[in-house]
Amino acid sequence: MEEDNFPGQFKKLEDRIEELIQTCRDFQQTESELKAKIHDLEGVLKAKADAEQEYTEEKSMVRSKIDDLLGRLDQVVGSK
Repeated sequence: MEEDNFPGQFKKLEDRIEELIQTCRDFQQTESELKAKIHDLEGVLKAKADAEQEYTEEKSMVRSKIDDLLGRLDQVVGSK
């Protein structure tokens, strides 16, 4: 009786293995997509960080120029 059921059990095992292989392929595809998304997001984050740094430097330069101009204005007003 056990011998009669062997082909059926073997077929179930084959089907299950095929399912597992497909699941692995799906996970690998998802992993690749997620890695690509991470790479894209890291690029966006770096661009934003660079833009923020540039803004901070520009803000500092503008503040320095304003302070310089105010100092020069104080000298002109103070000398009269």
